Parts: sequence; structure tokens; C-alpha cells
Amino acid sequence: MAGGIQSGTTATSAESLLSENRHIDFVADVVCGMGEEWEIRKSLTIEEIMGYKGEYSLKANGESQEWQSDGGFILYKGALVGVCENKWQKARQNACERVCKYLTFLPPKRMFVSCEGPGFLKKNGGGSTGPLIDMLRHAGATVLENTTDEKEFKNQLRDWLQSLVSV
Repeated sequence: MAGGIQSGTTATSAESLLSENRHIDFVADVVCGMGEEWEIRKSLTIEEIMGYKGEYSLKANGESQEWQSDGGFILYKGALVGVCENKWQKARQNACERVCKYLTFLPPKRMFVSCEGPGFLKKNGGGSTGPLIDMLRHAGATVLENTTDEKEFKNQLRDWLQSLVSV
């Protein structure tokens, strides 16, 4: 049997979809409540991120490829200030490090990551989920671990958003 996602299957479980939708709803509620200067964009082109057209990140038609984010790219007064990403993990062994792609163009303090699922429960035993949480926090990212309480999630998100524009 071949590895990876098999033909006719999906990588999204019901639990993952629920976690992602909760994340999207909470982020949208908070950002919309922050004022008209705030905006959420589901995706950005690589050209928008880099400020110029890349040589390798082009579609067949010559247009720039794009990156998408679960919670969206956060803009303040038209400028990219952060990204909100969700990751649901059942197992502890997975390539959850894809969230680290944002480190290629954003300082860690501009990353808000909500991690959810049994794979993100705090316990010893190896895997890639524990080091992801530790390293993101070490770098300065805001990371929520299995935070499903709406008030707690939104308060932490609001604090993070305000930190992005405060001097």
C-alpha cells in the first residue's frame, strides 16, 4: 500500500473540520469587532507576500501561486500584520510543521496558532506535536493548546491582535 492520502479519501476528519470551523468563526468574530481598519484575507499570493513575482512560485498561466490560512491573514490598515492558523491532530506523529511556513515571511510574534485534538495533549512519548508547540512558543508565537472555550479563545486572540499594533 502506498503512503500518504489515498485516492478517493480526504485528510479532513469530522473533528478536524469542527476545529477549523470553530477557529474561523472565533477569528472572524474578534477581527470584525476590532474595527474597520482590520481585515481578514483567506489567501495571499506569493507575489503579495514577497512584494515581487517569484521565479518558481508560478502557476501554468504565469500567475503567482497563493498560500491559504485556516483563520486568515490579518491586515491592519491594508498592511499584513499576522496570520491565524488552526491545526487539529489525532496522532502525535505527523508533519504538523507546515504551520512553520509562515516563518519564511513573518516574525513569530505575528503568528496565532490554535492546536487541537488528542495529538496535542501534553504528554511525554515523542512525536512532532510537542516540539511544534514548544518551538513556536520559544520563537514568540501565540499558541493555544486544546482551547475550545469561546471566551478564553477570543480573549487571547484579541490580546494578540492588539499586541500587533501597539507601540
